[in-house]
Amino acid sequence: MSDRDIAFHKSVGVFALLTTMAAGLAQAQAPSDASAEASTTLDAVKVVSRGQVRASDTITAEDLKAQAPGVAPQALLNALPGVNVQQTDPYGLYEFGSTVRIRGFTGDQLATSLDGVPLETYDVRDGSPPNRYVDTENLKEITVAQGSGDVTAPSYHALGGSIRYFTDDPMGIWHTSFSATGGSQSLNRTYARIDTPALWTGGPIAYLSGSRTRAVQWDNAKADMAVDHVDAKIKQKLSNGSLTFTYRYGNRDDHDASYYDKDSKPYNDYFVLNDFATGDAEKDGLFYDNWLNGRTDQLASVIGEFALTPSLKLDVVPYYEKKTGYGVGGVAASAAQSLYDDANAGTPGRTDIAAPRGLTRRKEFLNGDRLGATAGLTWTAGIHTVQTGLWYEDYDFSQRRPLFNLTGNGEFAFNELPVAVYYDRDFSTKVTQFYLKDSVFLFSDRLGIEVGFKGLNVDRGFSGIPNSASFNASQTTSINKTDKDYFQPQVGASFKLNSSEELFGNYAENFSSIPRLALVASSYSDDLKPETSTNIDFGIRSQRGRFNGSFSLYYVDYKDRILQLQNPDPFRVGEDIYQNVGAIKTYGAELAAYWNPTKRWRLGSTLSLNNSKFQDDYVTGDTDAAGNATTRVVPVKGNVVPDTPYTMAVANATYKIAPFFFGGEAKFTGRRSSSTTGMESIEAYTVVNLNAGFKGTKGGSLEKFSTQINLYNLFDDNSPGYDEFGESGGGFYLTPPRAVYLTVRADI
Repeated sequence: MSDRDIAFHKSVGVFALLTTMAAGLAQAQAPSDASAEASTTLDAVKVVSRGQVRASDTITAEDLKAQAPGVAPQALLNALPGVNVQQTDPYGLYEFGSTVRIRGFTGDQLATSLDGVPLETYDVRDGSPPNRYVDTENLKEITVAQGSGDVTAPSYHALGGSIRYFTDDPMGIWHTSFSATGGSQSLNRTYARIDTPALWTGGPIAYLSGSRTRAVQWDNAKADMAVDHVDAKIKQKLSNGSLTFTYRYGNRDDHDASYYDKDSKPYNDYFVLNDFATGDAEKDGLFYDNWLNGRTDQLASVIGEFALTPSLKLDVVPYYEKKTGYGVGGVAASAAQSLYDDANAGTPGRTDIAAPRGLTRRKEFLNGDRLGATAGLTWTAGIHTVQTGLWYEDYDFSQRRPLFNLTGNGEFAFNELPVAVYYDRDFSTKVTQFYLKDSVFLFSDRLGIEVGFKGLNVDRGFSGIPNSASFNASQTTSINKTDKDYFQPQVGASFKLNSSEELFGNYAENFSSIPRLALVASSYSDDLKPETSTNIDFGIRSQRGRFNGSFSLYYVDYKDRILQLQNPDPFRVGEDIYQNVGAIKTYGAELAAYWNPTKRWRLGSTLSLNNSKFQDDYVTGDTDAAGNATTRVVPVKGNVVPDTPYTMAVANATYKIAPFFFGGEAKFTGRRSSSTTGMESIEAYTVVNLNAGFKGTKGGSLEKFSTQINLYNLFDDNSPGYDEFGESGGGFYLTPPRAVYLTVRADI
């Protein structure tokens, strides 16, 4: 056993001791069982979800208010055990620089939903990160299952847990909210919302909100970022339930951000953008204003909740999403010439391309139409609660990326032939998922048992030009791939030891279809297997008066891992290979404790340990000294998986003395590997955030007004964040520097 493993097991023992001590302390503070029951509604306590058979946490609306209004919704998860969120700024304005990891799984391996609508986030281009649609002021709560999502969670890539975002219902009265935020990186944000009473007698209630955010990148004041949101919700109560219509609109434009090395210095071997133009067609391929992205997304849904009989409930959520977007990148003169020459060599005498004239630009055109619905029946009979349901989705997505010459004034020469085409892709994805689950409650509801399974069928089709190699050969491709697993079982149980403590445990098997981009890899193999995982977690949770706490252990067996072997040249994007490269095994422990010693104070802390290692070496393509194609073994077996810190810890505190409040949070992120072969690692770092504010008291002259100030990264730690890791090392987006934001709000 290694020193690291020994330390891990010792830490588990310490965690168990801490949990026992915390429970004892909470018992001493709890005045009575009656007050313990009432205290679960205290507005400052994070709720450790009771009755769940898996590790689970809920972030309440009151917790959300401690953050600066409008920050990226996923940033709110960072204090939870097992969760690591990294962004290039607190508002997540650059989507490609935002990541979420839970127990070693990335956000694109989790089941994510918004008000019941699945948000697949396998990649930013065709996915739907929640910050596309959600303003934090409209969030009601977020529930996170760290280990494995429930069988009811709709997703075709979920190998790990689930994240479910829920927004407010309309208030049902005339109410107007307005806020303005300003601060670092020239950030200015405005938000407004109006709620209505019933629009007519017996009619629906509604709200309409919108926000506008503008800022610049912290390391390039010329690189502007912009996000606009519109959110509307109309709810109609019925005699046996309700219908809720939602419409969400998101529009965003940004500049790409530079990469850095492990020492927070520009990573010259990969992607460092210049903030000025030189007039040199070679150097200006990396001029920042040649690297742009934009999205316009719309999401509409209807949430239907119906009590068909006293014991039978139906929930349906049909939805439609429309996506459009673009991406622009500069290409140096030599790279453009190389692409043009390759295309001519692949198809001599071709007449569908034009010779490059110095600096060129590529532009990607994105379009998507996603139509689907979830439906679930819940039947209660005695000690049984049976749930069954179905999810169906039909998703068409296209992306086309030609390379163009520029006109005399530097605009795209769209009326000319392209210099080359990286790809021209049309995807069709049809998803069917079904589930069945029975929850049984025994011994006066002290013992809860869940037994269920889900089945998944993913039919994918591709047609078009998959990559540069196909374009050079003047070839188009058509591929159809079906991934299916009709039996993914889950078994779990919870047992109440007493009125305060309960044990829980869960076993789940999960399945993920192959990634969309594997169909268009430079070398596609129909033998590529879907990824699978077996997730086991168990532990204890406690609610004692003003205390909430939990301790859990977990184990994950992740098999048939798919690795993307990518050409790192930014001018030759899309030349990737996907292959199964073995397994990863992960085990760990998590401790969370939230405590209100008095009505004015809230204290919280989480500790997370994670040991995640490769179980197999893998073989990759290479060239020998003579330039001939060959293969080689990449020795990764036994190495720690990059970007999975062994230790994370969070401590936070909030103090309220009307009309003022003060808070602070410190997160420690332990040492991380940043290469698959263990050649490079990132030192541990700690980020400290502070907040303070004023909220008018009821009946006071300033009752309707509030203000708060949020300070992020107090000690200006510029450590590497999100990691694009490889065999020898990685390129990183850095932790954003110290930033201050001031918000003023009025509620009328």
